[in-house]
Amino acid sequence: MKFHYEVKRGCTTCLMCYYECPRNAITIIPDVTAVIDQDKCIRCGKCVDNCQAEAIEKIIDEK
Repeated sequence: MKFHYEVKRGCTTCLMCYYECPRNAITIIPDVTAVIDQDKCIRCGKCVDNCQAEAIEKIIDEK
């Protein structure tokens, strides 16, 4: 099963995902949202585990 993580509505830009990402795959757009670089992401789930706003979702890829 292939999947990826996406930041959805509710991101408070608290930086928790940014600090926990071991691959620096997360960019913060100040006062707006976080963005996950899918090419750098290793799908470890640390961003999801540390998102207090529960704004990061695991998305199952169809193919």
